This record gives sequence, structure tokens and C-alpha cells, in this order.
Amino acid sequence: MHVNNKVFYFKLLVISMAIIWFLILGYTLKLHSVIEKNILGSIDELALHDRKAFNANLDFILEELNGIAKRMQLGKEINLHQMYSNLNIESSTTLFANLYLVATNGMVYSDKFVAYQSPPKILSGLMQQHNSIASGGRERFVLDYTEHSEFSAISSRNVIIYGIKLTNTEIAGIQMSMLVGTTDKSFIQHNMIIESFVDNGVVQGINFIIDSSGRYIFGNKKTIYPGKEKNFFAFLEKNATPSIDKNEALEKIRNHETFSFYAEEASTKKLFYLVPFSASNIVAPDWYFVLAINNDVLEEQQSTYSLMGLSLLGLAILLLAGIMFYALRTNHKLYKANEAIKVRSEFLSNMSHEIRTPLNGMIGLNYLINTHLSDKNRMPQIREWLKKSKSLADYLLSLLNDILDMSKLQSGKIDIQSEPYSIEAMLDDIWYMQSANMEKKGINFSISKDINWLWIIGDETRTKQILTNILGNAAKFTPRGGTVTLQVSQKMLDGLHIFTVYRCEDSGIGMSPGFLKTIFDPFSQEQNANSDNTIKGTGLGMPICKELVEAMEGTIVVDSVLGKGSIFTISIPSKIGEPISRNEPNTSSCGMQPEWNGIELPSSSPRSDTDVHGKNKIKILLAEDADFNVEFLVELLEGEGFEVIPALNGKMALEIFENSGIDEFDIILMDMQMPVMDGCTAAAAIRKLDRPDAETVTIYACTANTFKEDVDKALASGMNDFLTKPINIKIFLEKLKKVKSSPQLPSILSLDNDTRN
Repeated sequence: MHVNNKVFYFKLLVISMAIIWFLILGYTLKLHSVIEKNILGSIDELALHDRKAFNANLDFILEELNGIAKRMQLGKEINLHQMYSNLNIESSTTLFANLYLVATNGMVYSDKFVAYQSPPKILSGLMQQHNSIASGGRERFVLDYTEHSEFSAISSRNVIIYGIKLTNTEIAGIQMSMLVGTTDKSFIQHNMIIESFVDNGVVQGINFIIDSSGRYIFGNKKTIYPGKEKNFFAFLEKNATPSIDKNEALEKIRNHETFSFYAEEASTKKLFYLVPFSASNIVAPDWYFVLAINNDVLEEQQSTYSLMGLSLLGLAILLLAGIMFYALRTNHKLYKANEAIKVRSEFLSNMSHEIRTPLNGMIGLNYLINTHLSDKNRMPQIREWLKKSKSLADYLLSLLNDILDMSKLQSGKIDIQSEPYSIEAMLDDIWYMQSANMEKKGINFSISKDINWLWIIGDETRTKQILTNILGNAAKFTPRGGTVTLQVSQKMLDGLHIFTVYRCEDSGIGMSPGFLKTIFDPFSQEQNANSDNTIKGTGLGMPICKELVEAMEGTIVVDSVLGKGSIFTISIPSKIGEPISRNEPNTSSCGMQPEWNGIELPSSSPRSDTDVHGKNKIKILLAEDADFNVEFLVELLEGEGFEVIPALNGKMALEIFENSGIDEFDIILMDMQMPVMDGCTAAAAIRKLDRPDAETVTIYACTANTFKEDVDKALASGMNDFLTKPINIKIFLEKLKKVKSSPQLPSILSLDNDTRN
């Protein structure tokens, strides 16, 4: 990556981290505010719930009083004594401690068989309440006893007075206006929800009721106020400075506002939340419901919400970071892709040069041959031109093979074989292939062996391909008088496996440190002052070697110094093998032993009139759509004594075979890609024909398709063998001439100079 890109990414990272830090800070502050509001909202709901529960208790008691009134009205014809008796019975069987009937004239009749007409304060207090009910339209009321302490008929101080209005009610001949009942405060307190947020038996919150003067009406357990103060405002003044002063609290209470504040008691910070009873038509309008909660509860909830919020923020940040990382990675991949496109563009440019240059030579040589073909005096020169043309064609084929090999390796379409072979025999092949080239260039070439296990199980062809490629490069980049050495040694892994180490060292021009980092990248080629500009290659040899070595679970390492040479070390694991008979001679034009899959080939191709003339003459059905290939193959095969019947597509080949005599054709050469009907379809159709030779006739796929799926498709269609183009004429003819003498087993045969799967 360029320096400018690194600086850009660093700046982007710093800016992103700063943005994230400010986001976290702002989010935390906002989250704290939102959580506090949410907690206060929850507390408001809790306070309203508790206040409603308190009102529900009062409603229950007043409904009980209303039932007593209805039962009392049923006896309006009774006398005064019976009225007292009924009041006494009701107070004994209900939840009320005392019951009183208040007459319109101010007389108060008690369940204790007592009527009160004095002192005046009693009449004054009850009549004031009576007048308040009558004028305000209130049908029911609840009073704290201490609010009307002059009602001395009530003996207990901790008393709540309940009253209901009576309309047109006459009992024992007396017109009644109110029915009044009393209960002890402990009764209503017991039924209030006065404890909340209990954790492991520890009460973290209480509720109580005060009036506008701060007097406690209902409170915590037997003491109806928190702490030791008997007035709420006195408590505020005595304890730590709250977040609201007394005057401000009084003003809010007078205005019937809902509000909250913090105060401290015994080093414990508490939240006080006040809700008015102003909406109630039962209790006094200046009563306030108060909920006091330890701040620890709020902080715990706040920390929980904060943790949840920060977790979500963290996830969001991680998501943002992931997106940024993905963007950076994508940008990096785009950069790498652009670099790859650049490399491929350079490769295509090199390929264009590499392909066009020999093509130009071949076209030129072909022109010279055609021009001087009739001149017998120039025949030696024409033969030389033909040799050069063949050399150029071989180079183009090698170029194509490299490209196909790389494509197959990268797509995982090359299978590594596991067969026993002799390392010494393989190294002998390497020597024969490379020594002549090295000697021609004036390079001292040697192979040294430290081998304990002569036979191993592996892929001889691919190992040979790797070593040939590396030694070929060594010869290419080593000047005259230099040396190239191949050292082969073995190391034991366990009782069944060994490592074979191939160390190729040359005294060539070497490679730069920068190129060593990319030597195994596809299409990579070094350009330096030490290299000969005439030395060209595809840039695929080393990547192919690396892919093959790794496919065999081995390693390849390269060390090089400019001007001094290079060392390639290849380690390939394998099983120890057992010797096998090896009768096949080297028949490949390059000295490599092709894979025949068990089918032996003769070392030469002598003419046999018995095999190719007369009644034993081999007859071939040639399915080929390209005119120039038909012309070439017909001329070649007929010149070798074969009889050839051409067909321009698969359908025509099927019809010719179907209309032929039994065993008339010995071989069918089937191109895979043809119009009307392809070769695989035609082969499958021939195998299905109802005639005895349909199953026995030898069918060869003769095609330029070289990938494994093409081989599998051909064999699956019923073909016996797979022969690739361009054709190696010598091997091709030997293969065809063996049809009469040997049964044809399905195999894969490459007819170019390189055996491939």
C-alpha cells in the first residue's frame, strides 16, 4: 500500500475515534438525563398506584358505612332506644369503632346509648362539616381526628372519622343529616402499601400522607413520620440541605403541584416524591401522598439502564467499526484488485508479445516455405525453416499449458496422484531432459543424491513438472560458465512417511528482495538491470510450482541474492513405496514418461502390413467439424494405412455407424464440440444402439477441451479414452495401432508434450 494511503487511513482512524469518543460522552450525558426522567416517570406511576390503593381502602370503608345507613333506614318507625341498639349492634359487627347519627338540629346520637347536645364546640364542628357537605355537594368525607380535636366525644387520638350525607332520612321520628363512623388509624395503615423496593428484607422505600402544614396523617408503621420529627417540614429543616427549601415546597403544595426533591437523612440520600389528593372528593384537598425512596435504588436502576444503554451504544459502535473495517477492507481489496488488474494488464501485454512474436515467425517461415517449395536447391533451408516453425509451435503450446495449469490449480481441478514410483528413475529422466540444454548453454549441471528409500508413493509427473520448471529457470538465468546443482535428500517422519527434499542451487543473476516477496504471485516477472531483456516467460511458472507443492502438502522456499544466484528448497511428504516392474520406455518427445493408466505403449511405431492392410485394415470413423482438422487427419491416417470415413457432426457420425456393418468400424474419433449433435451425446447414442459392436467399438474423445469435467463428461458418455489437441502425432498413431492387439481400457491420454489431468 502506498504511503499516502497509510497516512489517509491513519487520519481516518483518528477522526473516527474522536467522533466515537464525543458520541459516547454525549450519549452518556443524554442517557443519564433520559434515565432519570424514566425513573421519575416510574416513581410517579408507583405513587399514583399507591394513592389509588389508599383511596380504594377509603371507598371500601365508606361503602360499609353506606350499608349501615341503608339498614338503619329500614327501621324508621322504631323508637329512640331501638335506634341506639341498632347503632350498637352495627358498631360491634362492623369494622367501625364507633358510630354516630347527626340530626339536622345538631344532636349527635352515639352507639353508646348517649346523645350529645353540648358542649357547643361539638355542635359547631359537626354542623360546620354538615354545612360543608351540603354546600359543596360532597356526599362523603374522611377527616383526621386531630383536625377537629374539639370532638371530645371520641376518646382516642389516633382516629379517622368517616361520614356520609343522609337525605330525607327519618329515624325514630328524628330527621337525620349524617352518619359518622370512626376507626383507629392503625386499621387503614395496615391496609396501605407503605413499604416498597424491599431487597433481602431491607425496606428501601416508604410512603406516607401529610397535609399542607407538614403534619403526618398516615406514616411509617406506628410512628407516622420518618425519623423522630413530627412535622415533615421540620424534618427538612433539621436534616441536610435538600434540593428544595421549605418555602418553595409550601408554595408547590398550595398550588397542588406534583413535585420531587432530594434530601439526606443519616448519610442516606433519598428522593421524596409528592402527589396531591386534590382530585379526590373524599379527603381534604390539602392532603399529599409522599413516596420516599433511597437513592441507592435509583442508582441501581440507573446503572442497569446505563449498562443496557451503553451496551447498545457499544454494539452500535462495534457495528460502525465493523462497517468502517469492511469499508477499509473493501477499499484495500479494491486497491489490490486494481493492482491485480494492472499486473494482469502487464501480463496480457507480455502474453501478446510472447504469442505474437512466435506467430509472426511461424507466419513468416510458412510464407518462405511456400515461396521456395518448388526450388529443390533450397530444400535443406526449407527443412531448417520447418524445424524452427516446430520449435515456435512447441513454445506456444508450452505457453498455453502454463495458462491452463494455473487456471486448473486455482479452481482446484487438478487431482494429485498417489502411485509408487522410483526417485532414481525420475531423476534420471530429469537429467536426460536438462543436461543437453545445460551443456548447450555452457552450464555445469550436476545431481547429487542422499536417498535411503528409492521407491515412494506420490505424483511423479507433478514432481517432475516442478523440478523441470525450476531447473529450466535456473538454466535460463545462469550465464555461460555458471553452475546449477540439484541436491536430493530424505528425512524420516515416522515408520511409513518421509520427506524428500529437493535443493536447486544456481550461480545465476539472482533476484531482488522486492521481487522475492511476489515471486509466487501469478503473472509476476522481475525487470532489473541484470536480467537479459530477451529472457521472457509467462510469469506463471513459480505460482504453478507453489500451487503444486502445496497441493502435495509440501513447502517451497526461495533464497536469492542479486548477482550471486538463487536457491530453491522444496520439501514434499510421501509414503514409502514398494518396487514395481516398470517396462514402459520413455516415449514422450521431451523425455517425460506420460501417464498411460496401465496401458503399455511400444517404444517405437514400426509399420505392420498385417495390422493396417488387407482384411485387417483398421477402419476409423472421424467425427470432426473443422475442415482443416479433417483434411489433416484424413491425410495423416490414410498415409499410415488406416481407412477413414469423415462425419461433419455427431448426428452424421451416429447415422453412419448405425447404417454400417457389424464390426465394420474399429475406432471412432469423436470431437466433443460439434454442431447439430455434440460428441458426448453422439457417443451415448451409439452405446445405446441395439447391435453387438455398439458396446465394443473403441471411441476416443479427440478434442481441445482439457479440463477435468470434460474428461469426466467424455468417459461418462461411454468413450474409452480422452485424447487432447494439439496432437502428438507419434503417440497418437501408436495408440490407434494398438486397438487390434490390445483391449481398450478407459484412460486419459494427453497428446501434447505435457501430460495433464
